[in-house]
Amino acid sequence: MSILNVDTINEKTSGNGVHIAGHIIQTVFVNDTTEYSNNTTSYTDTNLTATITPKSTSSKILITSQLATDAPVGSILTVRLLRGSTVLQEEGYWMFLTAQNSGDYILLRQPHFYLDTPSTTSAITYKWQLKRHSGTASPAYISYDDNTGTSDSQIILQEIAQ
Repeated sequence: MSILNVDTINEKTSGNGVHIAGHIIQTVFVNDTTEYSNNTTSYTDTNLTATITPKSTSSKILITSQLATDAPVGSILTVRLLRGSTVLQEEGYWMFLTAQNSGDYILLRQPHFYLDTPSTTSAITYKWQLKRHSGTASPAYISYDDNTGTSDSQIILQEIAQ
């Protein structure tokens, strides 16, 4: 049995890149503290957006997000993840807990994971959209907590070599 020890690996031809399958090639991190609200039942873009340019068409993109969502008790809000204009994932949240006072809001921190295979080396924008699905006429929020006045949401894009 042989052991190969190296200090660095350099690509033979400049610009080709050395990509080892399963390894993360690049990471894009966005932390958003800007409050976004939507009081309609139509999807609209939030401030939680990130762009990545894959190095290879065979790469996968792991999208990890944590959304700080806030809505009135008894309401349903829905969020969805898009690559460009293509919907990748859609989820609804019941704000079903009992309110102590009329108009109480409930902050949920929801983790989301999605593994995408975009098959491109062009820049790709991933974004979250929000709508008030049903319930009271009060808005649904991302990156807002009515108790502290601020909160944050994150989106992380990681290119994984194949």
